[in-house]
Amino acid sequence: MGKIIYICGKQIQQGETFQGMVEVPGTQYQTPVTVINGNRPGKTLYISAGIHGGEYPGVAAVARMAAKLLPEQLCGAVIFLHCVNYSGMLSMTDAVLPEDGQNLNRDFPGNAEGTLGQRIMAWLAKELLPQADFVVDLHSGGAYEPLTPCLFFPAAAGRQVRQLAEEATKVVDIPYCIASGAGDGSYSWAASQGIPGLLLERGGNGECPSEEVEHYCRDIHNLMIHLGLMKEKMFPRKSVRQVFEQTSYLAADCSGFWYPAIHIDQKISKGDLLGEIRDVFGKVQQRYFAAHDGIVFYHAGGLIVKAGFSNLVAYGRI
Repeated sequence: MGKIIYICGKQIQQGETFQGMVEVPGTQYQTPVTVINGNRPGKTLYISAGIHGGEYPGVAAVARMAAKLLPEQLCGAVIFLHCVNYSGMLSMTDAVLPEDGQNLNRDFPGNAEGTLGQRIMAWLAKELLPQADFVVDLHSGGAYEPLTPCLFFPAAAGRQVRQLAEEATKVVDIPYCIASGAGDGSYSWAASQGIPGLLLERGGNGECPSEEVEHYCRDIHNLMIHLGLMKEKMFPRKSVRQVFEQTSYLAADCSGFWYPAIHIDQKISKGDLLGEIRDVFGKVQQRYFAAHDGIVFYHAGGLIVKAGFSNLVAYGRI
């Protein structure tokens, strides 16, 4: 008997496909899942999208890939979580779960006795992620967030996990590879449990451009080949890969009106103006300058920011 994939009381045997809405244990919350369990044994790839309700290209790419894969193509299994924050996406809530305001990419591994968001995270951490050999979490820039394609790989989960994740970055056609020490999100928590993975970012401003959906499909295709799930030809890499060991995340010191002085994919020098927060009359409240030379990955593109907002600008050191 081959490997069995377990999803909310369902058992997907080798050679079987499951697709449908599943109910998160201890809740009435439903979210869409597809599992393709290959005819032949191999690794299990876990792919999630839509953890944030306003990030769309990954959701569209997962739907496309899940529709075309068949068990006879695979050595191993693929678990697709089409849209983890399904209620957030349907209600056009940008980042958090509308029922309780929980960011589903924070505070892992959650709490099976907690709020709805905490229970969803506990389900992922206890049932789904432990079945994976590799984790891929698809994101993009949300509403009012311009973003250039970049990815995060775990840098603080041990040498072996880092090495396996970093090798996978070489088959994903994304130029900027960011070493991350975070531990509170789904892929980073999985890394702390010895499961390597990547968080990929494509698209921005809460949009769903067809070219970014296609690029994500190619990324998934290449990763399946890299992990031995399929024996096909990889799509060639077109971008030049660059690894960033240090990234700065600029936070707002005060609330006000944000006027960025930079754009995505821009090379900046230490001391360059990154942007200003002004009051409603245009009077400057705070100016922000680059702490080092770098490349801008993403920044806040909307006018209003609140004190403590941590994504004014993200830029990697060069």
